[in-house]
Amino acid sequence: MLFDRRKSGILLHLTSLPSGWGTGDMGPMAYSFVDLLEKLGQSLWQILPLNPTDGIYGYSPYSSISAFAGNPMLVSPEMLVQDKFLDEWELSHKFADSGAKFEEASVVRDDMFDKALEKFLPDDDFQKFCDDNVWWLEDFSLYKAIKSKFRLPWYFWPEQLKRREPEEIEKSKKELAEKIYREKFVQYIFFKQWKRLHEYANSKGIEIFGDMPLYVAHDSADVWANQDIFCLGEDGMPIEVAGVPPDYFSSTGQYWGNPLYRWNVIESNGFDWWIKRVKHALDLYDIVRIDHFRGLISYWAIPFGQPNAVNGKWLKGPAEKLISALSNSLGELPIIAEDLGDITDDVRDFMAAHDIPGMRVLLFGLDNPQENIHTPYHYIKRCVAYTGTQDNNTSLGWYLEEASSREIRNLILLLGRKTGAGSVARDLIRLIELSVAELVIIPYQDILGLGSFARINKPASNDGNWQWRMNEKMMSLPVLKWFKEITEFAGRH
Repeated sequence: MLFDRRKSGILLHLTSLPSGWGTGDMGPMAYSFVDLLEKLGQSLWQILPLNPTDGIYGYSPYSSISAFAGNPMLVSPEMLVQDKFLDEWELSHKFADSGAKFEEASVVRDDMFDKALEKFLPDDDFQKFCDDNVWWLEDFSLYKAIKSKFRLPWYFWPEQLKRREPEEIEKSKKELAEKIYREKFVQYIFFKQWKRLHEYANSKGIEIFGDMPLYVAHDSADVWANQDIFCLGEDGMPIEVAGVPPDYFSSTGQYWGNPLYRWNVIESNGFDWWIKRVKHALDLYDIVRIDHFRGLISYWAIPFGQPNAVNGKWLKGPAEKLISALSNSLGELPIIAEDLGDITDDVRDFMAAHDIPGMRVLLFGLDNPQENIHTPYHYIKRCVAYTGTQDNNTSLGWYLEEASSREIRNLILLLGRKTGAGSVARDLIRLIELSVAELVIIPYQDILGLGSFARINKPASNDGNWQWRMNEKMMSLPVLKWFKEITEFAGRH
């Protein structure tokens, strides 16, 4: 049950874990982090999307070439040895355990996959994986193979391939058979490692809290394989794209560039693609946060090619029919709505009517607290409360660089005393842990009291995001004892 008791958890993406292979992965340190969560009395591990990232999109986990595939960079080299896909001497040299090195991590793993594939003998387990996932794996593997040939987005491929003409598709399948097979093998390895880590977490009483972006990238296997359900022109380019109007994060809004859905076409197909997508997410995670949930009720449509997101318009979404279709097909939906930003009454009313919990972020609750749902004394039981999310500065970074004098004054009134750089992160955590919210999630950077250098993402900016990584010493600092104590004191152990 999602809300069966008071729970506490930690937000930390896999790429932020310690590892000697360029970025955090599903290896030994992931298992050590699960052990740490158990030791600290935590019940939830929230992560960011696990889909493949690409340098074109700044390695953002929210802009992927597939809504279904796993990210090869998260595959653990050590686990490849453990599963006898590699011998230990075949592992490449390790990198310094510092910021994420996505390009290097990708090169290292490509080399390892090539070596592993040479000795791999397909078995029943591999064939079952391919059969069970054929509905997305075939298109994804072909997309990757063709893209490796032309090194261009799909909408710049030769016309016959761009339009998926059957004869040309079959020709490519034969010509690129080895590359297609390799992509299936890589995905097999990813899901094999993820299933094991997920099951280990569950065995320790830890639920995995995953994240599902509402939209998919234009240059993705999903859009190429399902062009009819996206707002595209005859040339394959978007007509209108996704984003949000000016808000807390940006005065010109956020122009994401993802093609919008043709909801009328999706509805005519019984919402089949979306049902498959949500089921896939629920197989991967125990709880799913739908990023930009408000886009299902109404969404900001921006003409393609605009310099920013100012000149958009609100259009009605399919929420009522979609949620009904999902519930009828999948039963109870353990989902959380990401309901931050410009949230209107119709969104709140829909969530209340369908009993879909939302989020509360303390860093948003210190301005005008009397009328702010993010202020702790306005929290309700059925919500997930945070100090901040992956899109916020750290608590210390906020205090030192962003907080207004009014916000600091309001924080002092909430605390009943002054705070400072040495205590503000703990003070904010205490407010969240002691709140009425039944689920609370604390970014690991806040538990450690780290400054803005540890911020992982700055919305509307493409520089320096997703880079922060912890080192192994950060899993045994004295502050973790205090965090366990406040978790227990709050009745969340």
